[in-house]
Amino acid sequence: MNQPAVSTVRAALAAGVLSLLAACSLLSQTPDPDRRTAIRKRVDYGLTSTEADSRLSGLGFACSRRSGEYLDESGKSREADQFLYCTERPGVVSFACQNRDQVTLVLRDDKVSGIEVRRGPSCEQTSPEALKIK
Repeated sequence: MNQPAVSTVRAALAAGVLSLLAACSLLSQTPDPDRRTAIRKRVDYGLTSTEADSRLSGLGFACSRRSGEYLDESGKSREADQFLYCTERPGVVSFACQNRDQVTLVLRDDKVSGIEVRRGPSCEQTSPEALKIK
């Protein structure tokens, strides 16, 4: 490979790395304050996990029950025996990571004892079939 070709490849790689870094910074935004307020108004402390899941579903979230580590609103890793992890459903077909609102509801005795609302990357693939209303 000649010298100009090597320089071109290096420049292209550098540009690609910078683009990825810029994209990652876009994926670490906080949720819109109005959206956060709306979520906190709909989901109260003491709600059962079933009712909280239903209310978040009405706001466009899909929830799953989990245990172990989660991230709080400041990005700090926390741990809980049980929580609902809810991710905003995408509005378009996607096969890549997207920045979406995320809600973690910490559960104690199957009732909401903690509410964390963040915005971050979700890399779940969404096909056209998944967007159909059931």
